[in-house]
Amino acid sequence: MTERNIYHILMIMIAPPRVRHIVTRLLFTVLLIAGVTVADSQFAAAAPAAQRQVGKGLDSCTAPSLKQMSAFWKNSPYTYWGIYIGGSTRGCNQPNLTADWVRQVTRQGWALLPIWVGPQNPCQPYQAAHFSKNAKTAYAQGKREAKLAYNALHALGLPDNSPIDYDLEASGGRNTAACVSATKSFIQGWVNQLHEPPAQRAGLYTSTCNGFLDQFATLNPDLDFIDGASWDRKPSTMDMPCVSTSHWNSHGRHKQYLGAHNESWNKVRLNVDSRCGNSFVAGNAHFTYGRVCA
Repeated sequence: MTERNIYHILMIMIAPPRVRHIVTRLLFTVLLIAGVTVADSQFAAAAPAAQRQVGKGLDSCTAPSLKQMSAFWKNSPYTYWGIYIGGSTRGCNQPNLTADWVRQVTRQGWALLPIWVGPQNPCQPYQAAHFSKNAKTAYAQGKREAKLAYNALHALGLPDNSPIDYDLEASGGRNTAACVSATKSFIQGWVNQLHEPPAQRAGLYTSTCNGFLDQFATLNPDLDFIDGASWDRKPSTMDMPCVSTSHWNSHGRHKQYLGAHNESWNKVRLNVDSRCGNSFVAGNAHFTYGRVCA
């Protein structure tokens, strides 16, 4: 029986989501033991591609080493990792984050959520850079950030149609009407540029309440997905304070449900944020892993 046969059998198995998730990882291991290299197997030969995925994930300020990523993959509940691919307000250096790293971690089985950290809401303090309070200028700045993010995405070997998440921090400032208007205009520019051929999936990370996330539902065209920060320890992507359940409710949500904390798997300890995804990621798998948190 070839690995292609095994893959097809796996895809038609009727099993609870958690069982499918475990069997998927076991299959991946069996193929390696059988001498089918990841690079050569039908299971994982394709370049990373955009897909919808449902499952738990993590992000970290600095992309971990390959060894650390492998440790967090083995027997953990996690299937995707948020990676900070660039931007003027990105807070950490990225010595590990290269095109080769992307190839190798996606071959391990990981899916990825690219995150861009550019200029921030002008009403939010303690940020390294802000976009303009003028809505027209902010719109042009949003388009510029999308072009920069697209170039960074491709430099890492990630394909067209990938999701890119704009990180918009809520750092304690009071949002005036002018700042709300400028921020929405900035993100509209971000969305419009990313939707230019070859189109990407445009997302936004921010606080569900302090980042007035629900108000972005009025954009036209709209965001492809949202990434809500609500550190309530409730993984469900449909449980987002201040965000209507009628918005982005069809595979359009990621949620960061727990902020920075230390976590260990297989004797490797990392400082991470906890996530649940029911939306777009970039990875090798041709299937989703099951409803373990959405």
